[in-house]
Amino acid sequence: MGLNNDFLDIYRKQSRWRLINEPIAASSHAALKRDSELLKEVACGKRGATARLWEVPQCLVVTRKETRFPFFEQACMELQEQGWPVIVRDSGGTSVPLHPGIINFSIIFPKMGNDDFDLDEIYMALCEPIKRALQRLNLSAEYGETPGSYCDGRYNLNIGGLKITGTAQKIMVSPTNKKGIKQGVLAQAMLMVEADAVAGTYWVNQFYTRAGNKRQFDPLVATSIKHLLPQTQTAEAVGLLTTQVRTLISEEFNLLLCN
Repeated sequence: MGLNNDFLDIYRKQSRWRLINEPIAASSHAALKRDSELLKEVACGKRGATARLWEVPQCLVVTRKETRFPFFEQACMELQEQGWPVIVRDSGGTSVPLHPGIINFSIIFPKMGNDDFDLDEIYMALCEPIKRALQRLNLSAEYGETPGSYCDGRYNLNIGGLKITGTAQKIMVSPTNKKGIKQGVLAQAMLMVEADAVAGTYWVNQFYTRAGNKRQFDPLVATSIKHLLPQTQTAEAVGLLTTQVRTLISEEFNLLLCN
């Protein structure tokens, strides 16, 4: 997939961006809800364009569509007992595992009546800071689907054919306002930094099985940054690599704002 620099217009058309770099949340539910709150504020014109880096305690995040599985409530109780509380998110996709060491990156911004950027450009505005941060670790990521992976899509980031980032998007129609805002846009990415992709996929599959859905995903089609770097670069204390990647994403995001 070739690079289309039209995505830069999403950055340029905002009068300013605010980047929020949050510590690990105390509550997974509150952290997920915060993106929805920010989206509503942006759609109503109460907040300007915002980017957010965040992590949550261990949980399994599912979509509202998946709450309709026949044994959803039973699955939630069983997974809670296993240390994987189930949280429902507003954006699309499929179930995903989250925990410290998996970075979430969100961009939330207003779309005005005369803006013509499309879904692809929104995803590129979301993913390019991550892609460029990975380049600084000598990791070359490419856009594309990853057959067999959970939350699959054209704007996964893959390294050597293995998925490290999944994405989702939500649009909120704005109420009548004097600023000319037509919609609020929320785009989300999750980046596996210090994570066990096989174990994460196992728990996603467990959710589907216990909730009464036959869908299953391949545990061998995803990986994490930690497993791709030489051991000499990842031998430090848990969390340091994740902190480093957060810093790199922040720096690359701010550099793109200057383009």
